[in-house]
Amino acid sequence: MRFLKAIAVASFLISINLSAQVEFRNKEVSITNENDVYLLMNFDKYYSNGVFLNYRWSPREDSTKGGVKRVYTLGLSHRFWTPQDVTITRSQFYYRPYAGMLNVSYRDASFYGENSRLMYGVDAGVTGKPSGAQAFQEGYHNLFGFPDPEGWDTQISTGFVADFKLEFNYQFQLIPSEIDLVTSTSGSLGNAFTNLRQRVDLRFGNLKSLRHSSFFNALIGEGSDAIEKHSYFFAGYGIEAVGHNVTIEGHVFDDDSPITEEIVPWVRHLRLGFVTNTQHSTFRVLYNWLSREVKTRAGRHSYISFQLDLRLPFKGVTP
Repeated sequence: MRFLKAIAVASFLISINLSAQVEFRNKEVSITNENDVYLLMNFDKYYSNGVFLNYRWSPREDSTKGGVKRVYTLGLSHRFWTPQDVTITRSQFYYRPYAGMLNVSYRDASFYGENSRLMYGVDAGVTGKPSGAQAFQEGYHNLFGFPDPEGWDTQISTGFVADFKLEFNYQFQLIPSEIDLVTSTSGSLGNAFTNLRQRVDLRFGNLKSLRHSSFFNALIGEGSDAIEKHSYFFAGYGIEAVGHNVTIEGHVFDDDSPITEEIVPWVRHLRLGFVTNTQHSTFRVLYNWLSREVKTRAGRHSYISFQLDLRLPFKGVTP
């Protein structure tokens, strides 16, 4: 009997220990889709659709030398832009050119302390017919019975594009774990997008520090074995100084695009979002509003994005 009791007690203790163990997760896959059709307002224009696939990883060691947490990202993105109405046949009436872009990207993000992040990265890709934007839109419009887009033969011409990206973020805690303010200063330099941006986001809900928050994809690596379910809302406002936008102006050098337009040098951006997290996943929905980007009759624009992140465990269980 004593032997059986000892086995029962040991089994109970082992079960408690195993149930308390949480897997260390140092990898993450992510998919995002952005489209104005989700607004259910019966229009398809300007920034028409974007799909982003990302793979992220963080060093297995609990955050490395000097207290810096690193998160790396490899990405693939596909985006396209259209005029105000894809059924217009006369290109002189377009408010914005047709444009498509296919990119690969790399990001290196470093979290210093609990409240700051520095990211740099590069994007490289192609515009024009090789981007696949024309084939994609024509294909799904045909598949689902939408009107045929009429102007892809006038799209921004084929060309190679590359940009360098840099961003710094800082978190100001107004009410710890409940309300904070996150500032983001970023820039892009290249022959696709050249700009400077300043944004402020007000977050409220069940908040974590930037080092351990999904706000900047930091729920992998250090701290991933202590994630609790949490959700939050945020509202952001930003302003962008635009130097060049290939989807509007065409290529910087030797552009032979049939139609181009002049950019608006200052663009405002409003966004509202909700994020919910578990140990295994993050889901976010985001409403985006942009002021006028083109010096024609083109107006402001809005769209909704959905993002799902799935975190993958390190081999085995963290002891």
